[in-house]
Amino acid sequence: MSMQYEQLFEKIHPAIDSKIAEFKYYQYDAITAEELWRYCVEKKWRKKKVEQLRLHEVISTIFAVSPSDIVSFNQVEFLQSNNWFEEVNNEELQLLLGPVKT
Repeated sequence: MSMQYEQLFEKIHPAIDSKIAEFKYYQYDAITAEELWRYCVEKKWRKKKVEQLRLHEVISTIFAVSPSDIVSFNQVEFLQSNNWFEEVNNEELQLLLGPVKT
């Protein structure tokens, strides 16, 4: 995260905390402030420069995010990752896939 994004994050942290509290009220306890911020930076503002973002636009974007937006974003990122079986070693993979039939 660039220094400008870090400064902006600190400046609007109360708005982020408010949105996270709303998520928790609706029982989306797994979503963190960092995930919400990462979603906004990487999805909503990816083509914008930080210095061009106005404070009211930033806060409006944060308040408009739904839990399903973040969940979908995380799922797409996972599916686009290089190796789905990164944590599985070759023996476990062979057990999962079964013997090769000829």
